[in-house]
Amino acid sequence: MNVLTYLHGFSKRAYTVMEVRTGFATGLPVLSGSFFGAYLTGEIHFLYMILFFIAGFCFNIVANTANEMRAYLAKEENEATFTHHKGSEGLVRGDAKFLDAVFVLLLMIALGGSCGLLLVFLTKDLWLLAWGLVGLLAAITYSLGPKPYLLYPVGEIVSGFFVGGLACYLAGRVQIGSGSWQLLVYSVIPMILTVFLMSTNNVGDYEKDRGVRVTLPHVIGFRNAILLVIPEFLLLFSCWVILLATQTIPCWQFLVGCLIFYRQGWQRWYKDYWKISAVYPEMGKEYGPRPLLLIYHFNTWMSLLFFIQIMGRKYL
Repeated sequence: MNVLTYLHGFSKRAYTVMEVRTGFATGLPVLSGSFFGAYLTGEIHFLYMILFFIAGFCFNIVANTANEMRAYLAKEENEATFTHHKGSEGLVRGDAKFLDAVFVLLLMIALGGSCGLLLVFLTKDLWLLAWGLVGLLAAITYSLGPKPYLLYPVGEIVSGFFVGGLACYLAGRVQIGSGSWQLLVYSVIPMILTVFLMSTNNVGDYEKDRGVRVTLPHVIGFRNAILLVIPEFLLLFSCWVILLATQTIPCWQFLVGCLIFYRQGWQRWYKDYWKISAVYPEMGKEYGPRPLLLIYHFNTWMSLLFFIQIMGRKYL
């Protein structure tokens, strides 16, 4: 193989197997968790934040790429399952080859692992090292190995725990230097937002996954999987109320969060989603990105608001 010929267009091919959009589903909870931890202490460690963001993003890409590799090897994907999301063409529908996916996987492990090890070296936090290794193992074994756990109805909670909750909590812990109950309560919110994303994808893939893997909607039923969002949201909102009631966050920030939940969670997603009685071919394309927008908006706005308050305390 001519190396120069292979490298030509590699970045474009690699992009199609990475699912960069969902990679930020980890990166943004890391960002808001970091700013929340800094908000609690009044001091931002930007280097720690950047290193953690890169590591978290890379490990999510590892999980995405491993998932694409498994789908290709198991012949689970075809034109009928294509959602036509730009940048998610993958190994079946795009120009990328299996070797491209292998290189992406190794590159992301190397980059994310290097940033994680440097962060451990700087913070001297061995708990961070331990959870980082467990998180990397979970990212790989989600799809690859003799018994990948995506075959079982635990993917939503495991992904929510690692991608949303744990990533947010550890990022905040790095800023604080230790754990805190406020950070634990706050981390439940990104965890459940990630569960929303995973559950919506599983509901949209209800028929496609039948006979291939057993997801939670197969166990509790299509409609019940949609309605399960309601008690999950009540838990999320209870955590948001606790942060207000304990004066951890100001009232105006609480209201901004409520506005995001209403606009991105209700109006743009659940208002129509909860009425669906049966899966249809375009469901994944139509509803899959909507919880992702909720993740984007909540974590981005909270990061910005925490940053503004930190700067306000420091300079005003």
